[in-house]
Amino acid sequence: MKSYLSELFSSIQGEGPYVGERQLFMRFCGCHRDCVYCDTNTQRTEAVVVERIAGSGIFESIPNPLSVDDLLEWVRILDHKKNNRHISLTGGAPLLQVKFLGELLPRLENEGHRNYLETAGDLPQQLEAIIEYLDVVAMDVKLSSVTHEKNTFPAHWQFLSCLRTYNVDSFVKLIVSDETDEAELMEAVKGIHKSGGKNTIVILQALSATERVSNVPSVQQLMRWQEKISGVLPQVRVIPQTHKMMGML
Repeated sequence: MKSYLSELFSSIQGEGPYVGERQLFMRFCGCHRDCVYCDTNTQRTEAVVVERIAGSGIFESIPNPLSVDDLLEWVRILDHKKNNRHISLTGGAPLLQVKFLGELLPRLENEGHRNYLETAGDLPQQLEAIIEYLDVVAMDVKLSSVTHEKNTFPAHWQFLSCLRTYNVDSFVKLIVSDETDEAELMEAVKGIHKSGGKNTIVILQALSATERVSNVPSVQQLMRWQEKISGVLPQVRVIPQTHKMMGML
């Protein structure tokens, strides 16, 4: 079995409570969402861009798609010092490649790696198919007032309930802009509380300006929302995309 990826590189996790941790990133092609703020090319590419030496800015291209054996060999090359704490499965939407992940993840686990899934958090059936091989899940709860797409709260709640049932280390990320509808935000917070429990970690992440959007929330908005959320979910933290601040991948 083969899958399309766009990038392979080792870098610093820039988001959420694992910020600052060294991870090996596998960026998969394809996404079922079209969030207005997304700055990632999710289309299938002819080649995978690989940064063989972390932080060098020197890249090479290898042909797409990759087999599980191909990808494992590249993991051995890029993590030969064993200094990446997790393998980050990102995208795009990695869960669209659930059959491929079903072959890849147990083999990564057998080689001593810990698997970290970054996900839109709205494909619960796909999650359950591979959840036994996941160590950390970073899931979004997407707000329509920010993404400019219809929200998918019922799927998010199924997804979060699955994580809770299997007791997977996880957190929820809420991306907010200056257009965030506060009523929608608090509806999401109540859903997170009901599905994930009071101790669910919530990351309030300010939208980063891109070529497509620039409506970054103000400090006053972020602090007000954090205060309101903390009345329902006490473990709420405001963390920006630090890797963009540092100019890292």
